[in-house]
Amino acid sequence: MSHLRTVLFLVPPTAAQPLAAPAVRRRRRRTAVAATGALLLALTVTGCASPAASSPSAGSDSLGTAGVALSWIKNYEFAGYYFAEENGAYTDAGFDDVDLIAGGGNTNSWDLVLSGQAQIGLASDLTGITGAINDGAGLKIIGAQFVKNPVGFVSLAGNPIRTVADLTGKRIGVDAGGKLAVEAVLKANDLPTDTVEFVSVPSGVDPLMNGEVDALIGFLTNYPIAVKNAGGDVVTMSFADANYAQFGDAVVVSEKALTENRDALKAIMKASIIGWNTALTEGTDAIADIAMTYGGADNGLDRQLQVDSASVLPSFMLTPDTVANGIFTLTPDLIDQAVSSLAAAGITADPSMFDTSLLDEVYAENPDLIPGFTVPAS
Repeated sequence: MSHLRTVLFLVPPTAAQPLAAPAVRRRRRRTAVAATGALLLALTVTGCASPAASSPSAGSDSLGTAGVALSWIKNYEFAGYYFAEENGAYTDAGFDDVDLIAGGGNTNSWDLVLSGQAQIGLASDLTGITGAINDGAGLKIIGAQFVKNPVGFVSLAGNPIRTVADLTGKRIGVDAGGKLAVEAVLKANDLPTDTVEFVSVPSGVDPLMNGEVDALIGFLTNYPIAVKNAGGDVVTMSFADANYAQFGDAVVVSEKALTENRDALKAIMKASIIGWNTALTEGTDAIADIAMTYGGADNGLDRQLQVDSASVLPSFMLTPDTVANGIFTLTPDLIDQAVSSLAAAGITADPSMFDTSLLDEVYAENPDLIPGFTVPAS
């Protein structure tokens, strides 16, 4: 999605707000990883991962390469995985190295999971991944990076979309994934697909600012900020406010791996949690810096936008439940809410599509991974 992202748009915590967590020592990537940097970069640009991502190396104790299929280009949104690599969390967990595979192309993250090129994939929202499972894909959703999915409609005050009724006749800028999600929103509100006009647009806010569309579908962590920076008076409506509650960057794994390679999945999730604990502790400037290191050159990132977007991340990741149970975790109530929301949009979903047991085990075995963050003020 152009980067699809959704639910309650909360006021970001102030720079001074403490997010108490134990610091994880920062280490530079190991020589073996650096030596293969050019190859990994080439694979990222083409949207493909090395087949070694799921294949153990010759060492009997090695888990091989940790493969993480991201849902979008490398930016602030995935800072936790960058920190985990930089700090050596993946190698400490038993992997030789890690391949962070950029998304944003024509390949879904879960396709890379199914092909064995990644152990975990991040799905922007549940629309596509539940469709794949319904079509027979052997996948499970084990958690979500954003338990409050920050995707929604971004418009201008001169022609706003504040309510579902405002959608009628609007030109909505989308990519393929965004079109599916908006169609689900329309169906959830008993509105025909031709209520809006879909316009295919590239990433960024220019189509909105230039008047090519009346609204964009985007992450509310960064698109509203980009519109304001471009001089626009921004208006947002989250998908949740439009009766379509979802998760953002849902963590997807293969059913086969849950059974046959469970230890590797637990190791990769443990390392990723360590990385995110570090990111949330070190704060917005550190997140922006590492985002610029990993994605700035390839994607033309604006550092200030990375800072501003990073300041909102805790509002979508830290809730009373995830503070108590650990980031990525989903409660039965949240799963039931998402299933009901999908059903209202005509999408068949069931709690059996989710398996929260793996993260339960990770946190039970590593209680120090729950550092006692503070829930951001709303």
